[in-house]
Amino acid sequence: MEKLFADGKAPPGAICPKQLELKDIFDLDVDNTIWEDIGLEDGSPAAPPPWLANESVRAGIKALLECDHCIKEE
Repeated sequence: MEKLFADGKAPPGAICPKQLELKDIFDLDVDNTIWEDIGLEDGSPAAPPPWLANESVRAGIKALLECDHCIKEE
C-alpha cells in the first residue's frame, strides 16, 4: 500500500495506514488503529463516524455490548 502512495496512485485525501506486523496479527486490541476507517472516504472531507469520534457513542456501544453479554448468560 505504501508503494501506491509513493507512486501517486492512491485516491486524493487517502491516508496510508500504519504497517501491521504479522507477528502481532492475533494480538489486535479493539482500539488498534487497524479498525479506524479514516481516509477511506470518496475524497470529500467528512466528519469521522460517531463510533470513532463521539465518546458518548463509544460508551453507549460498550454498554450495549455488556448488556447483550449479560442477556446471553441468563
